[in-house]
Amino acid sequence: RSAVMSSADFRSLSQYNEPLIRSPSIYSSIGSGIYLPQGTPLHGGVFVLANTILGAGMLGLPFAFAACGYLMGTLMLTGFGACATGALVMLSEAADHVGRPASFNSVAELAIPGAGIAFDAAIAIKCFGVATSYLIVVGDSIPKAAVHLGASGILLERRFWTLAALAVAAPLAYMPRITALRHVSAVALACVGLITVMIVVFAFSPSSDFDPYSECESIEQCKGPTALVTNPSQTLHALPLFVFSYTCHQNIFSITNELSDPTPQRNIKVCVLAVGAALAVYIILGASGYSTFGGLVDHDILASYPSDNGIVAVARLAISLVVSCCYPLQAHPSRACTTSIVRACGGEDIDDFVLHMAITTVFVLASGSIALVVTDLGLILSVVGATGSTTVSYILPGACYFILFPERPSRWLGFLLACTGLIIMPLSLCLIFWK
Repeated sequence: RSAVMSSADFRSLSQYNEPLIRSPSIYSSIGSGIYLPQGTPLHGGVFVLANTILGAGMLGLPFAFAACGYLMGTLMLTGFGACATGALVMLSEAADHVGRPASFNSVAELAIPGAGIAFDAAIAIKCFGVATSYLIVVGDSIPKAAVHLGASGILLERRFWTLAALAVAAPLAYMPRITALRHVSAVALACVGLITVMIVVFAFSPSSDFDPYSECESIEQCKGPTALVTNPSQTLHALPLFVFSYTCHQNIFSITNELSDPTPQRNIKVCVLAVGAALAVYIILGASGYSTFGGLVDHDILASYPSDNGIVAVARLAISLVVSCCYPLQAHPSRACTTSIVRACGGEDIDDFVLHMAITTVFVLASGSIALVVTDLGLILSVVGATGSTTVSYILPGACYFILFPERPSRWLGFLLACTGLIIMPLSLCLIFWK
């Protein structure tokens, strides 16, 4: 069967007439998931949330370790992982307080009346930019792997592989329930594991097949010095790589809305397990890549390895599959937020199914078109990340928790998180333009 539901499928969902909290349809105006009697198992939610976290950005972590050293790199990852977990739990508890199914819009409107549309716009734009960058990554990565595998002609064309990635990811973007992507997420996480194992083997069990220095006349040409701690100014420049390593907050409402038996304890477990798994991968991958190349490691760890190595070519294919699987995980929150904006601007009478299909189609066509003609969104994405990701991951969770739970002493943790975001945003923007 097609991954995209037909109108008939849509209508057949009416048989599930006893949701825990009634939602008008699976394509509802809230757009953040629906309760069904046979909700998603806990591990499915963990898979989807972890896949949202683990994208192509992990390949830059060895470079971040080179900027701050083993000790500071590990501490930074752990610290910001704790911040991410705290923010996810705050958003989940805020959603329970507002009432399920919840969304960023419903939570923001209750906490800060009138702010819902602004937050929706920030999330929609950020997710659209990230999804577009994923298509660009695929278009850049696969031709490099294809050369080693003996491909020629159109198989070396960036645009061909961009379209191929879109052909795979676009049908998944139409899925109305984000946790329906849990099996796709499991495949993506397996690819993440493959890449991590490869980097570890290159670092600690080098052989003829796993020789990271085969293109160098001497090891010193490829490997720089390593350190526990480096210059503080270098650490500061690596800060954005750590701060935005766990951005997944745009999907927490959808995942917990669709979870079976969504108690606060189970919601917290999803957050802790997903971030914990990402933290383990990040530390292992970052430290192993750094130990292999030291201070000479590239911004993209795969670019540091021999270009003619078949195992590295397989890793490039794996990361391309990972980001292709991540594409629909960006489409879902962008569509949900755009739906909220359309409803708020006078589109209350538009059919849910029609709106779902229309917004998704525009998202797919626009992101695909940009990826075909643009090869580098670096500066634009950096600015969008510094503003949108900070808002979604720090400012909004902290502010909403602080406002919605005035009786809790823990509300001051929310205040601290929001203040952290207000510091990170201008600091990140300064680091982007001042290099």
